[in-house]
Amino acid sequence: MNTIPEPLPGLADMLVPASPSLKPVAERASPALWIHKLAVYRSWPPTRDNRLREIVLRRGLNVVWARPAGENFAASRLAGHGAGKTIFCRLIRYVLDEANAGSTEFREAFEGKLGIGWVLAEVYLADKRWLVGRPIMASAGGYHSFAVEGGSLEDSFSEKPPRAGYSEYRAAVDAAVFSGMPLKTLPDSRKTLDWPRLLQWLSRDQEAHLASLTEWRHTDSESGSPEISADDRANLIRLVLGLVESQEQDLLTKLSKKSADHESKVRDRPKREFTVERARGALSAALEMPVGDPKDSVLLLTVENRVKNLVSRADVSTSNAEFESELDGLLSEMSARQAEWGFARGWVAEIEEAVELEEARSRGVPPPTPKPKSSDDFYRQSFIGLGPFPGYCSHPMDKARLAKCTIARERKSDDEVRDAISEVAAVPASDVSKLAEARAEFKRRQALAAPKKAAYDYAQALLNAARKRHREELTRLKEPARQAAALEALLTSFQSACTELETWNYEIKALEADKRELEDRRAALSEQHRKMVQHFTEHFHHVCRQMLEDAVVGRVEFAGRSIVPRLSYNGNRDSAALKVTKWVAFDLAALALGMTDKDAFHPRFLLHDSPRESDLAPLIYGGLFLAAQGFEAATDGEPAFQYIVTTTEPPPDDVKKAPWLRLELDASVPGGRFLGLNL
Repeated sequence: MNTIPEPLPGLADMLVPASPSLKPVAERASPALWIHKLAVYRSWPPTRDNRLREIVLRRGLNVVWARPAGENFAASRLAGHGAGKTIFCRLIRYVLDEANAGSTEFREAFEGKLGIGWVLAEVYLADKRWLVGRPIMASAGGYHSFAVEGGSLEDSFSEKPPRAGYSEYRAAVDAAVFSGMPLKTLPDSRKTLDWPRLLQWLSRDQEAHLASLTEWRHTDSESGSPEISADDRANLIRLVLGLVESQEQDLLTKLSKKSADHESKVRDRPKREFTVERARGALSAALEMPVGDPKDSVLLLTVENRVKNLVSRADVSTSNAEFESELDGLLSEMSARQAEWGFARGWVAEIEEAVELEEARSRGVPPPTPKPKSSDDFYRQSFIGLGPFPGYCSHPMDKARLAKCTIARERKSDDEVRDAISEVAAVPASDVSKLAEARAEFKRRQALAAPKKAAYDYAQALLNAARKRHREELTRLKEPARQAAALEALLTSFQSACTELETWNYEIKALEADKRELEDRRAALSEQHRKMVQHFTEHFHHVCRQMLEDAVVGRVEFAGRSIVPRLSYNGNRDSAALKVTKWVAFDLAALALGMTDKDAFHPRFLLHDSPRESDLAPLIYGGLFLAAQGFEAATDGEPAFQYIVTTTEPPPDDVKKAPWLRLELDASVPGGRFLGLNL
């Protein structure tokens, strides 16, 4: 047996946790899950000729040792490395439902040399045996993972692999591992704790090199395992160790929500503060005085007086009355001028159409298309049947002149008429028509209508000018009222911004108070399961002593969401090698707690791939195996756990034999590798 290292000098005098009982409780007499056999085949069906390797495992400690010095002396330096330890661990994980059977490089190399390949295993779930089979190239077309409850590697297999049962196997894994576990919600993501997440802790990546307590998967391993946040990894451990009760789970969820709300409000508070200062500045500039408290009586009185003063100067009633009187007269005048111009325009339009008709006749062309109806039609219809109106008279000219009619004076004299008739008579009779008379009448009517149009335009201009003048006057008179309204709006905006900021600050303080209350309640609840923490600490301390020496004190601090294992020997010890020791001891202590406490929910299965290669000192490393043997010794019948360790460093002499040593590997010769060849 390897010897325990000599004690270090200067042990601090401190309280040492009690030695725990390692005897499994009745409810935890066997592992929830463990593997009895694992076999790898180059192709289907699984026969002795196709088999590359078969390994039989046991409940308790199982060691797979790759000898550091192999049969081939020239290659002995590589004998312990590349022997297939990690492939073995990855295939164990694969039959336990991990997504991939190793890295892409391994799977492609396997297929390139051997074919698709199959791995089969006998897995016990809650003491029931299952035969599980999975193609190593999971993406191979036409091949599917399968499982058979009660199946065995000794069964006869058909020419084609089965396709059913794997979903039932997954359900059986979940039922066996999480049976009786009241809480399975991870507070950070609100996702359910399931087997693919828990398996990550129970079978750490070799690539992760035991970097920390909660670093379980490395991207280089290409495991395909689901992502887990750092907080959820710590919470996963607490759930499995039974250190989160239902009430505490609710408190953690509420605390997470309160913390998020508090953080959001604190982050957004500067926006509200800026809004207040902007509103304060605008109001201060309008009042030309500093502005402080929005409820200050001086501020409110100042705004009130200024508003009253401005409103008193904003009387527009007198101006409105004056404008209405002026507008009535202008509208009446414009209406009269509009009517006169409308009649005149219709009168002109009538003769204009007659001229166009006569011109068409004289040229022998079709008459023009009638013009669309317009507002002139109303006036033209209105003067049909009417008597004389300005510019037109039906009396003969001689009587009109004798009566001294003003319109008659505008007409041509008799001499002018005779001259015009003579001119017409000189024109061939065929050219004499109504065209000349119509044109003359058109010109006369245009001349008579022009003053009516000018009078209408003038009346319209006077009305528009009056309206514009009144609008400008109203704008001037309303300016004080607008200023008063703007001042009141600035005060309201400032008060609203201050109220919102005040409410915001109140809510922040309320959230802070709620957080403190929840923290206090959670702390009180943690005290309720202090015994569980103490029980786990005793196991951790025991394993640390097995791996180091009796003088070392191991403790685990559960502070909030953090989990901090500590080693004390004349002060805290935190070297690289001792860090790895703490992580390994923690895993073993969790395994022990799962056996000895019915309120813990560890499935009592653990797989460590070459922990010695992670800066673990050889003498300390030997204690790992001794601790596992101690777990076995405390059991009356078969061990209540399964612990699989692969190693290059030779295990202690008491372990380097049956029943603990299950397989020896040698990378210096192809046949000594796990698959019996060099991929």
